[in-house]
Amino acid sequence: MRMENGKWRLKKVKTNRYDWDQTVLFHELSGDTHILSPIAEAVLDFLENGPAAAPEIIDRICNQLDLERTKDLEDQLMALLRDMDESGLIERTFP
Repeated sequence: MRMENGKWRLKKVKTNRYDWDQTVLFHELSGDTHILSPIAEAVLDFLENGPAAAPEIIDRICNQLDLERTKDLEDQLMALLRDMDESGLIERTFP
């Protein structure tokens, strides 16, 4: 899977975040509740600092979670970014 152009950023919506055994995010606009994986949580935390391109996000996640960067992992992270976009948590921007 190829890297996609543009940068990813947090979508400006009201959410409530609860840290229990797992991080749970309530999306007030849609009414959806999301149970975040550690990787999804790390993506949201990273994007709180501002928009980032997919390679930057993947580098950060690999470093933060001590994961080996492989083609399979890159594909999975790109799929996660698209899923988070479809869920209304993040969005892709273009220059």
